[in-house]
Parts: sequence; structure tokens; C-alpha cells
Amino acid sequence: MRSFTKVLIWITIILAVFLGVVFAFFEPWTLPADDGQLAASVEPTMSAGDFVLVTRSRGASDGALVRCPDPDAPGRYVVGRAMGHGGDVIDFVGGTFQLNKKIPPAPYACDVAKVTMKNPASGDDEDLNCFVEEFAGGTHESLRGGKSVDRDPHTEVATGTVFLVSDNRVLHLDSRDFNTVNSATCQRIALRVTGAGGVGDSKHRFTVLW
Repeated sequence: MRSFTKVLIWITIILAVFLGVVFAFFEPWTLPADDGQLAASVEPTMSAGDFVLVTRSRGASDGALVRCPDPDAPGRYVVGRAMGHGGDVIDFVGGTFQLNKKIPPAPYACDVAKVTMKNPASGDDEDLNCFVEEFAGGTHESLRGGKSVDRDPHTEVATGTVFLVSDNRVLHLDSRDFNTVNSATCQRIALRVTGAGGVGDSKHRFTVLW
């Protein structure tokens, strides 16, 4: 009995130390489910209700999926991919993202190549195509296509700011909507601990997010 108690004590100590180290560097956060536009914009990489770890250090390196304070709603956050920094020129032509007049390659389709999502603004169904995009030495999935009519902005990114782009390029909530943000306020989303389905959602448990 004493041996079991000692083992239990050591397990508790080790777990406490581990959690202390984790929370020293990462902040736990759950993606809100009460904002339909935000929920749509983070697909297919994330989903509303995902429980994630966000780095406590701040900054937005090229291609990173980051959480930044919402410029239009104090106390809330926006999520996007850092796709342009000071000196870069961002264009959307026909809804297609361009960085300094170049389109990032998207050489192949996702495992689930076509998805249908409801447009939170209109309530209409949008048929979207999923492609694996290459950017800043990594890859990520992005949704494109759809029937929504969108404006094609031209932005020259100011020093100290970052242009955020939603992985859902059609049903977006990004710098096309709220302009660039201060890169020093952003935090990288590093790891999904559980998906929206909770601990039983094995498909989306302990997923590194890029």
C-alpha cells in the first residue's frame, strides 16, 4: 500500500511539473462557437469548439496560424494566417491571393477535395474546393471557389503590421474585413488538444497546427 502511495505521489508531482512547464509557455483557449463568421473562416484547419494551446510569446512569422485581438470587438479575437508583413504587397484577383504579384502554389487537392458550407451571412450553401497550399516552407489546406461575390483589395503592408488571410478564402474573416493588425499583438496557435467533439474526437486530438 505504501509503494502504491509513493508511486501516486510521484505521478502527481511529475504531472504538476509537466503542466507547469506547458502553461508557462502556452495559453489554453477554446475557439468560440458563438460567431458564425469566425467559425466558417477557420475551416478546414480548425473548427468552432476546438481546444488549443496558444504560445504566450507574441509575433507572427510567415505562414503561421495566429490569434490576434479583434480590431472591431475588444475582448475578442480573430484567427488568420500571417501572409504578409511590412513592405509586402497583397492583392486578391478574382478571389485568389497574391503576395508581391505571386500566387502561392497549391499543387494538389485535400483528402476531402470538395465541401459544402453554409454562408453565415446569407444562409446559402457554398460549394468549396479544398487545396493544399505551399507557403513559407510549409503546407496548409485552404478552401476556394464558391459563388459569393467579393471585392479584390490591394494592400501595401505597413511596417510592424501583418496581413491575415483566412484558410477559408471565401467565407473569410481576415484583413480584407478589418485591415492589417499589429503583429506584436498576435500569438501562434500551436497545438489542438481536442477537437469540437471533445476527448472522444480522436481525429482532431493532439494535432499540431501549421
